[in-house]
This record gives sequence, C-alpha cells and structure tokens, in this order.
Amino acid sequence: MEKIDDFGANKTGTQTDEGRESFDSLIKGLIPLTLVAAFAGLFVGLIGGSFRWMLEYSGTLFSGMLTAWRDHSPAQWMPGWLLAMLIGATCVALARSLIRMAPEASGSGVQHVEAVMRHEASPARFRVLPIKYIGGILAMAPGMALGREGPTIQMAGVIGHVCGQISKLARADQFMLYTAVAGAGLSVAFNAPLAGAAFVFEEVSRRMTLRRMVVTLAAIATGMSVFRSFYGNEVEFHTHGVFTQPSQILWTYALLGVVLGGFGVLYNKCIVSGMNVFANAPRIAPEIKAGIIGALVGGLAWVRPDWVGGGEAQIQSLLNGDLTIQAILFLLLVRWALGVVCYSAGAPGGLFAPLLLVGALVGVLCATGLNHAQITTQPVDPVAFIVVGMSAFFTAVVRAPFTGILLVIEMTGLVSLTIPLLIACVAAVVVATLLRGEPIYDSLLDRMRLTQPSSPGLRTSPPPKG
Repeated sequence: MEKIDDFGANKTGTQTDEGRESFDSLIKGLIPLTLVAAFAGLFVGLIGGSFRWMLEYSGTLFSGMLTAWRDHSPAQWMPGWLLAMLIGATCVALARSLIRMAPEASGSGVQHVEAVMRHEASPARFRVLPIKYIGGILAMAPGMALGREGPTIQMAGVIGHVCGQISKLARADQFMLYTAVAGAGLSVAFNAPLAGAAFVFEEVSRRMTLRRMVVTLAAIATGMSVFRSFYGNEVEFHTHGVFTQPSQILWTYALLGVVLGGFGVLYNKCIVSGMNVFANAPRIAPEIKAGIIGALVGGLAWVRPDWVGGGEAQIQSLLNGDLTIQAILFLLLVRWALGVVCYSAGAPGGLFAPLLLVGALVGVLCATGLNHAQITTQPVDPVAFIVVGMSAFFTAVVRAPFTGILLVIEMTGLVSLTIPLLIACVAAVVVATLLRGEPIYDSLLDRMRLTQPSSPGLRTSPPPKG
C-alpha cells in the first residue's frame, strides 16, 4: 500500500488525488473571495469605528447631563435622579423593543454567529445591522454593564454576508464571509487585530483552514487600516512599570488561574440563570422589564457614576491604583450583579468588557491577599495580577485561552507578561473543565435553540455544501 504523508503527497513527492482535490478547493474562487472580504473589512472599520465613537460620545453626554443636574435641577417639578431613571428606562426599553423586529439581534449576537458557522442558523438579516447599531447605543449610553464587542461582531458578520450576496459568491463562501469578517468586528471593537483572528479560529469556527485564514486576515487588515486612520492606534489601557515576573512567584499566577477558573463557571451559571429569571418573571412585556432594569441603572448612575458602564474606565482606575481595597471589594459585588442583570434584559450588548473588569477586580484582590499573607519570597505586582486576571477570567468564561491572551496583550501592550498569562489561562481552563462548566456561548446557543425555535435566524433549509 502506498504511504501518504500529512500533506497529501506520496513517498515520491507527487500529489495524490486527495491532496490535489484539497488544493483545488483551496484556490477555487479564492481571489474574488479575498477581495470581497477586504472590501467588507472597509465597511467594518467605518461602521464599527463610528459605533465605538457614538458610544463614547453618548456616554459622555449622559454623564455630563447628570453632573449638571446635580448642581441645577432641570425642572422644579422633577428631581434630577428621577429624570436619570426615566432616561435610563426609556433608552433600554426602546433598545429592547427593537429586538421584536429581529430576535437574533438580542444580547451579544456571538452565539448566533457561532450557530451560523455550525449550519444551525441562517446568517442574520440586514435589518440586524441598524438594530444592533441603534439599540446598542440606546442600551449602553445610560450606563448598562454591556460591551460594544458583541454588537460589533454581529454587525461585521452581516456586512460580510451582504457583500458576499451582492458579489454573487457561492453560498458556502457567503457563510464563510459571515463568520470570518466577524473577526474584524472584534478587532475594531478593542483595537486588537490578532485577537480578532484568534477569536474566529478558536471560538467561532473552532478549526483553522488556509482558506478561512486568508479571508479572515484580509477583512481584519482593511478594517483595522480604516479604523486606525480615523481613531488612532493607542492601547486600550495604560500601565507603568510592569516587567518580566521572577520565576519564584510564577506559581502565584497558577493559583490566580485556579481561583478564576472556579469563578468563571459560577459567572456563566449566573448569566444563564439571570436570563431565565427575566424570561419567567410575571407576564409583562419584555420592554417593560428591560425598562425597569434601565431605570435602576440610571438611578445608580446618578448616585455612583463610577460603578456603571462597560467597565473600561474602572479597569484604568484599578491600573492607576486609585481605589482602596474596600472600594474594590464592594465594586466586585456590584459589578458581578450588574453584569448579570443588564445582560438578562436582552438588549443589544456584549459580555467581554464587563467580564474583563470582574477578572481585574479578582486579580487585584488576590494580589493584595498574597502580599498581606507574605507567603512569597517577594511581593507580587498588583498591576500584573490585574492584567493576568482579565485574561484568565475571559478564558474561564469563554474557554478561548489563545484569544484571551492576545486580547489582553494587545489592549495593554504588555508582552512581558506572556508567561504569567499562559500559566494562569491554562490553570483557568483546566479548573473550569474539571468543574464541568460549559463555555458561555455554548450555553447561550443551547438557550437560543430552546427559546427561539421559530426565529427567522434559525435554519430550516439544509446547510450549504463546502
């Protein structure tokens, strides 16, 4: 029997029929597919970048109004705190009402992108793009604990699929564009191109082929070029004085990963339980329930504006050392509950940014505890534990360690923490797996199958070939 190696060639070096067929499938339509992906990336950079800018502007506008109203009430018949609650309720209720036009636009949207990749759902309709854009701004402007990356990823997927349809690509290539161009959305959301590529291969498709890699990188390259030409290339978080960690304390990062692996499993269960409680609450319209959550967030923004929002500002405060231990502990409790409650409303918004804050908070608390116990040969660096904590908690929740490591490195620029990041993320994955915790997007996809069986986004026709 002729022996064949992994590349489809026999011992004489000639290509076998199997290898030739694989090569033919790689190059078939590759150039137009790559050009369309690059073209789609341009729109991802424009739309994703403008979405990020609008979120920052609307959030600043809302917090500015609250600051002004604390000094001078806008109306004698209505106190400022009540107006803040009314605005929060109205915005979140409107955001939730948009979901009626496209149920697949609910929440993060990443689970729907994964369902498309698994041929369990059709690509989201074009109307999802404006719903995610407008609904995301309405939901996050008043301070909901949601992330911009979820809507940006799904909007990017829609852009890729529409470009594939207009270009009249093969149906299988249209599906590939939907999932591959989604990576450009994550890249634009966090200015993290490598993490966007890793997310496509590790989490969305869960396999890597040369064809998919070329398409994904083409979309990310053009999307990031447009984004950075308008919005610059600054890292998300600024840190100072973090150096390569001594080998004597590397075991502490394994301990941090163990802790966050357990917390990640618990957080996932809380997210799904929160959504179930919201759905099974007294039979009132989901818009009213979402409005109640929005009112609570608006009231919290009036009392403690430093507690609300996606979480980026709080992470920077942690890195700057601006918070006391008591404040950090209380903020952890608040943000854990707030993240669960806000996501349960079903308004457009992601999970990444809020869970990064939870990981950072646990990280700094662990560093403080280790230093207080004095069980290491030298003090551990709280800033390093904050950075590693973000990545390890992301890994425990999403179960995508490569993405988590690259995401945090690109957001902070701290390549010096690569080894601690690897150690903590490995420990987090092992613990979360041993505890039989399901990755969050698998849980959300299972729930989507049960709660949206007749959704237009769920497939009834056979999957495409290829």
